[in-house]
Formats: sequence, C-alpha cells, structure tokens
Amino acid sequence: MHKPGTSPVYSPSRISTYESCPRQYRYRYIDRIPREEESIEAFLGSRVHEALNRLYRDLLLGKHPNLNDILNYYDWQWRRQWHDQVKIVKQDCSIENYKRLGERCLKDYHDAHKPFDRGQTLGLEHRVTSSLDPAGRYRIQGYIDRLVSVGSGRYEIHDFKTSGRLPGQGLLDADRQLALYQLGVQGKWPEAKEIELVWHYLAFGKELRSRRTPEALDRLKATTIALIERIETDTEFKPIKSTLCHWCAYKDICPVWNDRPVTTSTLSIRASDHRRSADLTAQDDGHAFDLRAVSREALREAILAAAETEGAEIRFTDHGDLWVRMAQLTPPAALDGRADGWTQLSDESLPLLFRQVERARWSATFVEKLERYLAS
Repeated sequence: MHKPGTSPVYSPSRISTYESCPRQYRYRYIDRIPREEESIEAFLGSRVHEALNRLYRDLLLGKHPNLNDILNYYDWQWRRQWHDQVKIVKQDCSIENYKRLGERCLKDYHDAHKPFDRGQTLGLEHRVTSSLDPAGRYRIQGYIDRLVSVGSGRYEIHDFKTSGRLPGQGLLDADRQLALYQLGVQGKWPEAKEIELVWHYLAFGKELRSRRTPEALDRLKATTIALIERIETDTEFKPIKSTLCHWCAYKDICPVWNDRPVTTSTLSIRASDHRRSADLTAQDDGHAFDLRAVSREALREAILAAAETEGAEIRFTDHGDLWVRMAQLTPPAALDGRADGWTQLSDESLPLLFRQVERARWSATFVEKLERYLAS
C-alpha cells in the first residue's frame, strides 16, 4: 500500500471510505483512479463552505460583510465551479432546488450568528496532525473548518454540515472525525484545558455540541489504530453493495454491479437488559458471515434500533437493503403495517429508526461499545 519504511497519513474521510466500501477505498487511495464526477451534494457542500470561509476571512481582515455579500460570493462560486460531471442522484430534486438550499443555509447561519463576535478565529480550513501512538506509526491529519478560542484555555472545533440528516446526541458523542481533530489541537496547543466539538447542521439551523473525556480519547486511539491495521493488512478490498453506490464515482467499474442473484443473510442479536452488551452471531447458508463486509453505518443504525430487544433479528441483502424485526419492542401492526413484524430500514424509514433510538435513551457508553465493536 505504501513504500517500505514509510507510514501513510490517514484522515477521517479516508478511514470512513474504507468502512463504507473497501473497494472504493482501493480505487481512490491505492490505485488512484482519477474521477471528475462529483455528486450535487458534495458540490453544494463545497460552495457553502467556501462562502462561510470567505465570511470569516473578511472578518479577520476587519471587513464586515453583509448577507448580500455572502450570497453574491456563493452565486459567483456556484457558476464558476459548475461542471458537466456534477451528478444528481435524487431525480425529484433540480439543480435550482440544491442551489436554493445553499442560499437558505447561508441566510439562516448569518441571521443566527451576526455580528460574528463569539471567540477569536485561530484558523479556517486549519490543518491539524496527530500521532495515535508514541512511535508515530499511526498518523492522522485533517482540516478544521473553523478553530476558535473562547478564552481561558477554552477552544472550539467547528464543522459545517449541509447534510439532510440530523443525528442524535448519541451518534455525535461517538463521532470520530472532530474527536481526532481534537487530538491535533491538543498537540499544538497544550494549554487547551477545554475543547468543545461543534457541528452546524445548516439545513436544520441547528448547532450541536459534544465533549470528549481523556478516557474516551484513549479508546478512540485504540479503535482507530485497530481499523488502520485492518486496512493495512487487507489484500482483497471486497466491495460493499449498498444505496451509497448510487453516489459512487467508481460504480461503472465496480464488479458488484454485474448481474447476479441477490443473497440474504440473517444477523441475530441477543442482549442483556442490564449489562447493555450484545452477543452477535451471523450465518449465511450455514457459514459464518463476515460482519466487516456490512456497511458500518447501516449496521450501527440497525443495532441501535434492535440491540436490546430479546431475540431481535436483522436481515440484509447484497443490494444494501436492511430489514429489522422489533416485534417485542413495537407491535407488528405499527411497523409499516407488516403483519410479520419486519420493517425495512432505508432513508425513508430513518424517522422510525430514530424514534426507536430516542425511546430507548441510549447512553454514550453503549454507543462507544458499538463504536469499538464496529472498528474491530
């Protein structure tokens, strides 16, 4: 994967790519197959980030941009950067729909944070690096959207999101990306006594926050090292077929999109009511199933919904469809009207999933256990 005697530098996005699909990881980071295709969601996110970056750079220069300045810059960048390889997967949404979404995100952010005088901006798109082990074998780098000092050794790591999905607090408290950035900030600014992680979910006008204990950061180092070791020793990079494939720039060369029969597997989960631990086993036609081949995010969401339901089962297919039976948690009639108690987990059914998560009131400790399991 890399030259002898050298260690690659990983980023949170690079690691997440492997978790979503090892084959995509190989195409992008090992084979380095060039692709100009870009999803409209990624294009939108880049333009909004550029506009907010310009806003704060102007403030650092003593300028005071108004909303029209921000929107005009956004519009100019949209037109300047647009190219014919921008891909729209959701056919019910037009280019103009996405462009207006970005405008609304910027307007709502501007109205909520003007006159932008909270804290001192230390960096924009600020590069941070850290080592996960004393020998420097496992190195991480990333770029913080906005790093802020709020005085007395208190720092904030801000991240701007244009995602159409709003996560719960449990998922934020287990999020890897900003926590890894925190390690870099601590290394560069040892005087940092408190560091808060801040996500701006711009499409919802929401600001969400999380903190990490030293123990949680130690666990993060261990699980990330384990995941990097798995990447380093992988020789097959098996593809994962899921709904995410529709946004993948390598779909046209990926072998899983050849015609072949769809197979299904069943994952049975038995959980203790008090210990909050799960005994997970899987079988596929009488053979052990490799759980690492399952989309990490999809598996995590499914487990969050069903882990503490005695005898709950999850089925998944090669097409990325997941089905969960929560008969003892919710009456079968309430699960999309399916008499057998099974419901499909998809983008459309995510509200159902999140309602189950909220009802169970998952603790941050339990989410961290899942994080360790999924990284093993």
